[in-house]
Amino acid sequence: MDDNSIKSWDAIAEDWTIHADTNDYKNIFLMPHTLALFQNVNGKKILDLGCGEGSYARALTSLGAFVTAVDSSQRLVEITKERAQKDKLAMRCLRRNANSLNGLSGDTFDYVLAAMTLMDIEDYEGAVSEIVRVLRPSGRLIMSILHPSFSGKKCKWWHDGEKRFDHYAVDDYFNKETWQEHITDKFEKPVLFRHMPLQDFMNPLIEKGLRLTLYKEPEPNKEQISKSKRLIRLCRIPLFLMMIWEK
Repeated sequence: MDDNSIKSWDAIAEDWTIHADTNDYKNIFLMPHTLALFQNVNGKKILDLGCGEGSYARALTSLGAFVTAVDSSQRLVEITKERAQKDKLAMRCLRRNANSLNGLSGDTFDYVLAAMTLMDIEDYEGAVSEIVRVLRPSGRLIMSILHPSFSGKKCKWWHDGEKRFDHYAVDDYFNKETWQEHITDKFEKPVLFRHMPLQDFMNPLIEKGLRLTLYKEPEPNKEQISKSKRLIRLCRIPLFLMMIWEK
């Protein structure tokens, strides 16, 4: 099960949980946009793949879904389970790598949610194979990732002489690479970041027979911007990408 990504995320599990609880991108922007992609989930079986600290899993369980939350980090699985128990939410929490979902039957889930996780997986094609296996016919994969066009190692905002965001630079798009970086300066340890072109995300899904039904580069609305002015940046550059694929 262990690979470089798993060890990396295990090392920052506590810092990630603190970050996830307060991060504006996640709580004000990504979660509302992601949850809005689901239809009525009451009674539906959902696999939360790469559940992290469990915020999506808890939200979907609260809406009546039967959620199985999995993550490759043992500590994050423990945190997810602890928080579900505290909120008196019944969900299944398992440590699994995305490319080896042992014990999960095929043709089972109405949805697989992969929220901001597939870009961190070492064996992406293996993960796609497992997603397709566990989805029931007509089941859907709802995925969000850092937008590959704007998230490479050499992509960044440039500032003008008054420290204002001036323009966004993109370079080395086709270079597949892995590097270590602190998510924020509050993290004690760095985590592994991975980059590959958009075609490398999409082609394995197409080759496995999934059908793309939604391609969305989400923008913040006025209400979201009023809660965090930092989100204005996302009106200029789509740093995130959301897709729905149907089996």
